[in-house]
Amino acid sequence: MQKFPLEVIFNEYYDRLVYFSLKILDDKQDAEDAVQEAFVRYWNNKDKVAQELHSIRSYLYATVKNISLNVIRHRQVVKNFEQQTLSPAAENQVINHIIQTEVLTKICKAMETLPDACRRISWMGYIDGMKNLEIAKELGISVNTVKSQKLKGLKILRMKLIPDLIVSIYLLTMNWP
Repeated sequence: MQKFPLEVIFNEYYDRLVYFSLKILDDKQDAEDAVQEAFVRYWNNKDKVAQELHSIRSYLYATVKNISLNVIRHRQVVKNFEQQTLSPAAENQVINHIIQTEVLTKICKAMETLPDACRRISWMGYIDGMKNLEIAKELGISVNTVKSQKLKGLKILRMKLIPDLIVSIYLLTMNWP
């Protein structure tokens, strides 16, 4: 059983958990507070959580989800609204936010591994939404170079992402508490 230092777990999951909570709460400070509280709860219960990384991740996501939902319920009470439970559609939306967060993280990490020129051109084209001609003008290269670098990037990303994303989505749906 491998033990992961809290710092490693925190560095790996903090940003994506804040993003996940932000999708639920729509408030960055509340999202950061929810994630910090989740790490405190993990630390206090770490002996009860299996020490496989996917178990820790599932625990943190479930804890952030519950804390975030409690914040929403608290907001409703403060505003004198009736407290309502989330519908199955809302629960599915939460799961979709988790998957979206994990997929975006994997894409960004995979793009970081591309060769410099390929990474820059792919980022400009796929993330920034620039046209091939715009990229070519900005970088002072031919449109054909832009096209070939984007194609090279896609080939590399497909090889890196497809197996990894399938496993991640499977683990997320199978380990959901």
